[in-house]
Amino acid sequence: MNDNKKLVEELAGKIKTGEVQPWKTESVLLEEYRVNTPDHFQIAALSRRKCIEELTGQKFNYLELPDKPYLMQWCCPNDNSIWQLEARDADTTCTQCGSDLAPYGAESERYLPLVNNYIGGREEYYSSAGQIKVRGDIDKIFTNILAYGPGFGSIGISVGCFRINKLGGAEVKIGKWAGAARNLGYIFASEEERDKAVSVVKTSLPSLRKEMEEKYLSEFRGEIYEVEFVRRQHHGQYFIYICFYTRFENARGHGDTSRAVGFARGRLDDEFNSQGIAYIQSLIAMGFDGDLKPSSRNRRGRYVSAQVKVSIPAYEKMSKAGIDKLMSYMEIDRQGVMQEQGYFLYSGMGGEIIPALYRGTKVNPRPYNVSCTENVYVEINGDELIFGVELPNLEVGATSNREGPICPTAREVLKVMGIGTSKEFAAAAAAITLAGEFNFTLLHLRGEMYAGK
Repeated sequence: MNDNKKLVEELAGKIKTGEVQPWKTESVLLEEYRVNTPDHFQIAALSRRKCIEELTGQKFNYLELPDKPYLMQWCCPNDNSIWQLEARDADTTCTQCGSDLAPYGAESERYLPLVNNYIGGREEYYSSAGQIKVRGDIDKIFTNILAYGPGFGSIGISVGCFRINKLGGAEVKIGKWAGAARNLGYIFASEEERDKAVSVVKTSLPSLRKEMEEKYLSEFRGEIYEVEFVRRQHHGQYFIYICFYTRFENARGHGDTSRAVGFARGRLDDEFNSQGIAYIQSLIAMGFDGDLKPSSRNRRGRYVSAQVKVSIPAYEKMSKAGIDKLMSYMEIDRQGVMQEQGYFLYSGMGGEIIPALYRGTKVNPRPYNVSCTENVYVEINGDELIFGVELPNLEVGATSNREGPICPTAREVLKVMGIGTSKEFAAAAAAITLAGEFNFTLLHLRGEMYAGK
């Protein structure tokens, strides 16, 4: 590694000035510097890491770089299926038939990158995805590090960031509050008994609410801003949903809200019993509050949007298509989401981009694929095109605490990216998603997305 120190410094400098694109570092090492394969993979990763360290002033201490950061191709002799295994993986047997895998391909073609723009990581493969400038509710430059997975996603986002930055950066708008919700459910044998219970709850709410906030929500300055009562019925059973909605400025608040509502359940059970109100069952009825259920009605999380403005002639030049083609593309995507799937979830590529950020940063909640929904929108204002994304319920806790520890590697990634708060995470998530969507849409319009050769 010491022998390559000068080479790494030279390449890092060229990446920093734009002389070498990060995703072309491997090919530059092979073609211009005559480095042997597979040695070039580690040198390329080190060069990108050093460039990031110089740009951010932060050092990588926990994000590991293996000695052999590349894949090796193997072939099953029974069915000729091609396997790609990390070089350190000593298990070279086919898991389907148990036979020994044979080396596949010529020596120069047998080795592949773990992921594009790889910079480190063993269990998650981390990629550099450029920098994105944001302005508006937050003014900052984020250095993007994602665990995107195979494919060209990280490169596409990098190119998108370059385009957005040339247009002045992403304008972001972030909701002041991050919301959380937890729901109580009670089941009664009659409507009359249910009505008596609702009356008791409403009378008890002022003191109960204060006690819940003081005992469970005060640490992160959380508050209960709404309590919703919804009546439902199933045959001879009468339900009441009592949903507590909380909000926090700098925290996720899900765990604290759940504990507070669990406390409220015990208090209300006691109150009903003391007043002779008969209920069949009391429980935390999570089906109503949206827990792990992505929905446009989900009142959990924080709203954030990011958009960019570009003149219509400039966009038509970039996309090599008329603006009407863009509008048609957006409509066919919207109908695919809303009509074919039957409910709002992700339009565009958000279902891949957003989890790549959650996987890399290991923030809470852990089920990142349901942490928020996403909508891509396009508006025309005079001769300007507004291209944007909105994440209406981005749920995130960027602090390592009782809601879930964040491992040292992920905390380091957050620091290198420039993310210190939940609001900054929201801004970065929206801007990175915008960059990816903006570039992927251009590729679709130009017929270059998933184009066969």
